[in-house]
Amino acid sequence: MPIQIIAVVRRCDILEDNHVKGYIPNHGGYKAEREGFTYDKKNDWYMCRRGKQLRYLRTYVENTGYTKKEYRSSEKDCKDCPLRSQCIGKSAYKRITDSIDKPLYDRMHERMQSAKARRMMKLRQSTAEPVLGILVNFLGMRRVNTIGIEQAGKCMLMAATAYNLKKLLRFRAPKVNVAIQKMKKVKEAIQKSIFSMLWTIHWMNNRNMKMAIQLSS
Repeated sequence: MPIQIIAVVRRCDILEDNHVKGYIPNHGGYKAEREGFTYDKKNDWYMCRRGKQLRYLRTYVENTGYTKKEYRSSEKDCKDCPLRSQCIGKSAYKRITDSIDKPLYDRMHERMQSAKARRMMKLRQSTAEPVLGILVNFLGMRRVNTIGIEQAGKCMLMAATAYNLKKLLRFRAPKVNVAIQKMKKVKEAIQKSIFSMLWTIHWMNNRNMKMAIQLSS
């Protein structure tokens, strides 16, 4: 999952840098909103339904390799809150974490709600996704057992080459079959012509022999 998340973010960055509108569904861990909390973009904090703030605390890197921002409430604010049991349970404070790339995810989420996005998803399901499914399930690309992005890129190129060669063979096969059928028909026609010619020669030889016998007698 972390590899997929990082890949989506990088694709979004590249697309926006090149002024291209992408239509890429966010990963399953993305949350457009936090139930019971409102984000204040100007002040970079979350506000709970009782008006208490969850202020930005730190930015850190998880073991999975991508960076997150942490927001945390005050223990004093949560101590006597009537919603404490269903909000934080036995914890002393409320903690919310967001990816530092959440603005990219949010823009993509908003774009994916449009009618054009639904059309693009149907197109994707009939073109790109079948290729990915074949690469993952039949060409061993569920995992890339290499070190470094360059080596992983080589593996992807080899897998894509194998896929394209198989597709090319399937595309050319009907044409080859048609050519074979035509050759068979030509062969049959030639055989018939040769047989007819040989039979004619044999018939003419027999006739000439009969005429020669009659003249000699």
